[in-house]
This record gives sequence, structure tokens and C-alpha cells, in this order.
Amino acid sequence: MRILFLSSTWPSPPNNGSRMRTWALLRALAANGHRIVYLGIASPHEIQANGSPVHRLCEQAFAIPRDAETPPGLRVHLSRARNLLSRKPHSVEATRSKSAAQRIRELLDSGRIDAVFCEQTQPLINVPDPLPVPLFLDNHNAEHVIWQRFLLHARDPVARLYARLESEKLREWERRSCERAKLAITCSEQDRSILQALCSSTPFFVVPNALDTDRYLPASQEEPFKALFQGGMDWYPNRDAVQHFVRLILPEIRRRVPGIEFVVAGRNPSHAFRRRLARAPHVRFTGTLEDIRPEVAGAAVCVVPLRIGSGTRLKILEAAAMGKAIVSTRLGAEGLEFRHNEEIILANDPSDFAQAVVGLMGDARRRNRLGLNARKRVEEQYSFPVLCKTLEGAMAVVPEAQAPDPRERCPAGAPLS
Repeated sequence: MRILFLSSTWPSPPNNGSRMRTWALLRALAANGHRIVYLGIASPHEIQANGSPVHRLCEQAFAIPRDAETPPGLRVHLSRARNLLSRKPHSVEATRSKSAAQRIRELLDSGRIDAVFCEQTQPLINVPDPLPVPLFLDNHNAEHVIWQRFLLHARDPVARLYARLESEKLREWERRSCERAKLAITCSEQDRSILQALCSSTPFFVVPNALDTDRYLPASQEEPFKALFQGGMDWYPNRDAVQHFVRLILPEIRRRVPGIEFVVAGRNPSHAFRRRLARAPHVRFTGTLEDIRPEVAGAAVCVVPLRIGSGTRLKILEAAAMGKAIVSTRLGAEGLEFRHNEEIILANDPSDFAQAVVGLMGDARRRNRLGLNARKRVEEQYSFPVLCKTLEGAMAVVPEAQAPDPRERCPAGAPLS
């Protein structure tokens, strides 16, 4: 098929969970023989030069700016306040683009597109309804659930009110979006169950997050007292996890392992956030990294103390593929079929979490056993060949998406616009 692939980001470089899934799905579609026209609704700093990997992988690629960028600092709160009266979620309105809507319509009107593959629900604000071709919808998360889980920890009454309203808007937007799709995809059975309950008429399939296991290899050069958290600091659930670890877990670990260093490896930590947490001894922020693997290689233990989230965590798959011992909350490992005490250690209580890290710091043999088992789990269930197979199997249930010989539709290399 020739597929119009829509996303609210530019997937190169694939340096966060969202971009990693988008890039893996693009590669899987191409490996399965499909021809891709990519349209990313991107921020100016995300838009890459024409020689980027996206352009090399896809038949055509368009990077189109949003109508309005999400402002930084105080202005983002004003932007959210202005959106309170809208029936659409803030993240959806932020993806609106008249230029993208026009380009999408032109591509569809050309008659040369066999299906639309939409990454998350936000880009659908720019897509005509009804569509002349089948819609495949990939859900990285059950987005409304993230806001529901934020409510469990928020104390500010204004923040709680906003989260409740946004969760309700997102729930309705996700329901309507899934109803438009001929096929909906999730990362995990957990999210499939949640979203299927919203929309019983659409078939849902689990297509797991996956890694190129040839790129992530076990490493032996660990630093025996290094605990690592990896994840972008411009994503609130990650900041909450780091703050929770530093305040409630790290002090107990330090009492028993005085030499521990806690490394936070992720993009865009604000100066205020770094300054606040740097008061704790032996906490180091790396900032944005071109390649996370050297930091993972040096970790004795990778920690995932997440309390808010949905989908599945690529940070766990990265650490597991590199043979690392991992301690996570149950929510952090949600949706991944890793066995407790065999491939990962799960602990919700801060004291239990600290005890698990301390135990692993003092037991290299157990760290090695957990890491080897975790690597095997990734190879069996979360590798790129598994992604290709499950994606093509899911798409095969939509018979009207099977295009005639593309040579009859459009000569190879013919422009679409």
C-alpha cells in the first residue's frame, strides 16, 4: 500500500519514547513493503534538513508547523486557561494546522493514497471526516488515563480541576477518534482493554513497542554504585518520578550505600528543576544526549520510579536490551510482560524500592542474572522482527486497505502533490 503517515512530531532523531515508536513503525511499514508519505506537524526546531533519515526512508516527507506553538513558562498556563471553554483537549488544539489540513486534503484528493496511518489521536484534528480511505490509528497511550493518574498525586485544587476537565475531554476525543478508525493499535493489552471499552465497534490489536536489539547490546563496563533514570525532563511524569526518587527513596539508599550516584539522563531539565534537586548530594543531570547507550552501559541499576503514565516504557526496554538490572514501580512496568524477580524487580513502596536497589548494588551475580533474563525477554517479545510481524498481522484484518498493484495506481517515484 501507499500509506499517508501522520504524526504530531518529527521522528528524527528518535531520542524520546514517542519518536522511537514512530520511527520503529515507519521502519516496520517500509520493511513490510509499504510505501510511505510522511507528514509531521512539527516545531521549527524539530524540522530536519532534506537529507534526514525520514526523507531517505519515505517516498515523500513533509514537515509542517503548527498554527500556534505551545509557549514556555507562564504563557503555557495562559494558553491552557484560554482552552478551558473549548470542547477539544489542549494537546489536540495545539496540533491544529491549516497548512497540514490543506496538504492532507490534496494528498487524499490525488487518489494515490491507499490508507492513512495516524500516530496518536491529535493529528486527526487536521483530517477530513469522512475519509475516502481506511484509517489505522496507533495509540501510544490511553491519554485520558495519564490525567486521571495525575489526579491521584496532585494537591493544588486548580491543577486538580484542570486535570479532571482535560481527562474528560481526552476520553471523549479518544472515543470519537477510535470510532473513525478501521483498526486501532495499542502498545499493551492494558491500553487495549481501556480503549476497547470506549469503542466496542473498532477492532483493536496490540503492537508492542520494540527495539533494534543489534543496536542495544549488553555492556560490562558498569560503575558499581551508579543508579540511572533515563527520560525526558520536559515530560511531567518523568519529573515527578525523579522528584519522588530523590525525596523518598534516595536518602534511604544513601544511608546504606554512601557512595551511590544518581544520574538523571534526559533532555531539557529546567534550571529551576535541576537547582532544586541538585541540593541532594550525588545527583547528576546529563541534559540532552545524542546517544543514551553509554550512560545505560555504565549503570549498575536502572530505576523507573514512575507514578503517572500509560502505554509502555521504552526506557525499560533499552535497559533490558543492554542486560541491565531494573527496579520499577508496577505502573512503570505496566504493559510489559517482565517477570518479577526473574527479569525485573517491582516495588511500589519507597522503602521496598530502596531495599531492592541496595540489594542489587551489593550483588553483582544477581544483577547479571536479571540483566541476561531481561535481554532474552526483549529478544523474544520486543524486538524489531516481532514489531514487523504483529503490525502486518493487525493491518491484514482490514480487507479494503489492501490496494491493487501500486504500479497501476501510480508509477514508482511519481510525486503526489
